[in-house]
Amino acid sequence: MNPILSPTTLASQRRAIASTPHPLQSLDAMATIVPCHRRQEICRQGHPANTWYCVLAGAALRCVIKSDGRRQVVDLLFPGDFFGLTACAEYDYTVEAAANCTIVAGYPSKRVEAHADSNPQLARELRQIALDGMVRLQEQLLILGRITAQEKVGSFILAIADRLSNGRSDRVTLPISRYDIADYLAVSVETVSRALSELKQRGLIRFAGIRIIQIVDREALEDGEDDEMPVRTRLDGCVLSGQGSPKPRAERPRRTGARPADPSCESDELPRCAR
Repeated sequence: MNPILSPTTLASQRRAIASTPHPLQSLDAMATIVPCHRRQEICRQGHPANTWYCVLAGAALRCVIKSDGRRQVVDLLFPGDFFGLTACAEYDYTVEAAANCTIVAGYPSKRVEAHADSNPQLARELRQIALDGMVRLQEQLLILGRITAQEKVGSFILAIADRLSNGRSDRVTLPISRYDIADYLAVSVETVSRALSELKQRGLIRFAGIRIIQIVDREALEDGEDDEMPVRTRLDGCVLSGQGSPKPRAERPRRTGARPADPSCESDELPRCAR
């Protein structure tokens, strides 16, 4: 259940909408302000797609829930991003708030479409919203296409820094937890924590707080290569190093159990080893 906004807070949020340029600004009078707490569902997969949304504050996750209950985060939504547009009568994804004090504006889709039929400018704005969503999807595909976990996490850090600063920035506050990052990158939480620690050890990043990351070597993060290690090619569990026959890789001890080995990794923040 959504918390109720006081008249003063509601008026303040409406002034914030009016003072921030964004698509659909001409329709702000019909918008409904929705405050959300962390993990609250804003729209649900399989429910009627009758509302389009714009994130005003905080962050949200666009997720696809699999048949076994697991989720895959397919889009990260920050202030100014829209969601809810779909070609189907029902939402084919779920969107949930990723942080407390997340606020979204909801627009009734049928009324927006009716206005767009007679308003070319609004129609162009809707097209731009759809194109922005495609750009974010392409960005995620490029990140997922990186080979190693370090490359994926490094690319993720750069992408978030650029999106939140509207340009190149060497300091970023991660707006989501490492659990959300893992679901976005399709890796385990332990893999994210290990990759962050390794990037820190290589001197590519450093931690200025629990979620505050300072980018030390942007070029190395973009290249995604470890200059201190020889170039290796992996093949069926073996490593080719220079010439000769493939050499079997040393077996690593397998971890058992679902809980992280480091007790500091139980919280929803970055582990101590990665700070």
